[in-house]
Formats: sequence, structure tokens, C-alpha cells
Amino acid sequence: MLKFALLLAIGMLVGGRAASAACTAIGGAAQIWSNKQVHWVFIGEVHGSNEAPEVFLDLVCDSLAHHKIVTVALERPTSEQKLLTRLLSAKDLSTAEMTLLEGPGWKNGMDGRASKAMLKLLLSLRKLRTTHPGLNVFAFSTPSKSGDLPGKRDEAMGQALLAFGKSHPKALILILTGNVHAMQSPMFGYDPAAMFIPPTERLSLEVTDTGGETWVDSSGGCGPSTGGAEERGRAHPRGIYLEPHLAPYGKVDGILALGVPLTASQPADGDPHPLPECRKRFLSDHSANSDK
Repeated sequence: MLKFALLLAIGMLVGGRAASAACTAIGGAAQIWSNKQVHWVFIGEVHGSNEAPEVFLDLVCDSLAHHKIVTVALERPTSEQKLLTRLLSAKDLSTAEMTLLEGPGWKNGMDGRASKAMLKLLLSLRKLRTTHPGLNVFAFSTPSKSGDLPGKRDEAMGQALLAFGKSHPKALILILTGNVHAMQSPMFGYDPAAMFIPPTERLSLEVTDTGGETWVDSSGGCGPSTGGAEERGRAHPRGIYLEPHLAPYGKVDGILALGVPLTASQPADGDPHPLPECRKRFLSDHSANSDK
């Protein structure tokens, strides 16, 4: 795989040492950048892996290498927007990071969205901003409320992304979200977030893998669990394939194949104290592997 020269050295100090970053090119990405109609690109993941945020970062790098004006949209609570913006630009990184992790979405995040891999993605985006100051991060997740109709949250997220795009007409919005929210046909009886974006201006890709584990919050408790979006039949090499029939679930435009198994990424802030019931249940049921 080719390395992007634009990211080989970034003159930024972290912890007293010069930080550098390199991104790996993604085969097939040029199909997206050449389509001038597309302004919203949904990358649908199964939350809680190391690999999906890593490949998403490579996609961001690839878009910047093609001179796109990029906003990264993350399925983080809208209430975190100021904290995320501060993390990207604060001179005192340690304080900004600590303040972010003190928030309830990170302090008690047990469903994979507040993982170490997600924090690493944010810190990598901060590095990218030293050479691409126009790079932004947009939090678009609204909380579900008791009594909400099914799909209310997806509608709110879709409308938030639509409004942001309309107010930033030159931006390419790269969206990392749960794979159901990226679907282009009704799921579970309601319209996913992607369906609130004009069809000719959106593109949805499902992240696929070859097995492995993600960190999830489920009836089995919160912790590493077998899961993901495993490819049907023979796995494709890492890259983008605009072939809808390759997607394991739902209606999308194609897949972003990892070509590797997933590995679970733990919560960035560690286990909360006191432990939530889901974590107690997982540790009790997996006592032989309680170090996970």
C-alpha cells in the first residue's frame, strides 16, 4: 500500500516529542472523489472495533490528498461539540482530553462508541489539522428520549446532517456511524438517518470484515463479543467496492472491505466505577477471561 507523503511528518509536539502520522491509501476511493454530486459519505460500522476507525482515518487522509474540504461527522452527542472542537485545537491537549473523557458519553460509554480507537481517531484528526486547518469535526447524535417513536433519533440525526451540509455547501461530509444508520431503505420499521439526505448527494458504504470481535453492550453484557459485518463468501482485499450486492446487511451503495478480522477496542476511560450492570454481567459470565 502507498503512503501519503502529505502526512509523513507533522510538526506537532505531543508529550514533549515530535508526532508524525502516515495514512495508507484505500483502493477504490477515487470513485467517490470523482463524483462531484456526492456531499455526504456514510461509513457504516459495527461499533467497538480498532479497525473501522483506523480505515476511516485513512479515508479522511485520502480525501484531503484529493484537495477536498472535509468535515468529519461522528456519532457523538451534540452536547459534546464544544469539547470536541476544543480537543482539536487546544494548546493544552492533556487538559482538553481529560475534560472530554469526564463527560458521561465517555465516562459510561459501554457500547463501543467511546472506545480507545475512537479517541485515537480524534487525536489523529487533531494532528491532521496542523496541515489542514479547515478540517472540522461535527457531532450529530441526539439522545433517545423515553416515549420517542421508533426512528425519532434517526430522523433527528439525518436532519442534523442535512442542515450542516446545507450550511456548508462546499464541504465533503465523511460520516462514521453505526451501520443501520447508513442504510438506504427502512430498517426495523423506520427510515435510517441516511434516508434524510438527497439520494443523488449521498453515498453509503458498509464496513465489512473477516470475523473477529467488537466491544458491544448487549443482552450478554458489555465487553468483547463475536460480531461485525462478515463478508459473504470469499473476502475482498482492503478497499472500496461500489457493488451493493456485496453488503451483508441492508441497502447500501457498496462496501469498505477491511480484509481482516476485527479486534475489540475497550472503552477509552476504562471501566466506570461503580460498574454498570452490563459490565458486571459480562465479567461474571467470562470470569476466566476477566482481563478483557
